Amino acid sequence: MDLFSGTFARGSTAPEVSAAGWLAAMLDVEAALAVAQAGLGLMPPEAAAAIEDACAPERYDVGKLAELAGPAGNPVIPLVAALREQVPPEHRKHVHRGATSQDVNDTAAMLVARRALAPLIADLDAIRDACAALADAHRRTVMAGRTVGQQAVPVTFGLKAAGWLTALGRDRAALVGLRLPVQYGGAAGTLSALGGRGHEVIPASPPSSTWRSRCCPGTPTAPRSPSWPAPSA
Repeated sequence: MDLFSGTFARGSTAPEVSAAGWLAAMLDVEAALAVAQAGLGLMPPEAAAAIEDACAPERYDVGKLAELAGPAGNPVIPLVAALREQVPPEHRKHVHRGATSQDVNDTAAMLVARRALAPLIADLDAIRDACAALADAHRRTVMAGRTVGQQAVPVTFGLKAAGWLTALGRDRAALVGLRLPVQYGGAAGTLSALGGRGHEVIPASPPSSTWRSRCCPGTPTAPRSPSWPAPSA
C-alpha cells in the first residue's frame, strides 16, 4: 500500500487499478490481439493458443517489470520481452505482432478504467442514497447560504444535500455512457506491419482513427472486434 492508496482507490475499486490489475489488463490485450489475428488467418491458431496460455498474470513478476519499465519508458516493453520467453520459440515472432507498446498501454488503460467503473458506480450509488436521505431528513434544517465565499440568505441543509444528489446523478450518467476504445495503430499509426490487413483486426477502424496522438479516448473511434476484450470484462 502506498501513501495515497486509501485516498484515490478504496474498497472494491482498489484491486482493479492496482499494479496487478494493470498487469492483467496488459496481458488480456496481448492475448486478445493474438486471438483476433488468428481468427483472420494472420497467425497460426496454435501460436495464438500458446500466446493466450502464456498471458497468465501469475507467471510474471510485477516488481521486476516495474524496475525495467523506467529505462524502457513504459512497462509494456519489458512485459513483451518476458511474454516471448514464456512462448515456445517457434511462436515468439507472433507475440505483439503489428502493435506498438503505446497500443497495449492505452488499451490496457481503457480496460482498467472499465473494470473499475462497476465498483465505482456502486460506491457512487451508495453516496447518492446517503445524499437523498440527508435531503429528506434535513428539509427544514436551516443553515447559512453562501455566495462568493461569504454568508448569504438562509437555506436548508436539505437543499444543499439535494444539490449534491443532482450533481452525482449527472456524473453517474456520464460514467455509464462513457465509451472506452481499443487503441491499435502500430508503430506510427499505419498498421503497416500486417501488410494492409491491420484494419481488419478492429473492424471499421482506419489507420487515421488512432487516438493516441490526439489524447482523447473519451470520444472513441470504432467498434471493437468481438475477439478483443469485452468492455464489461
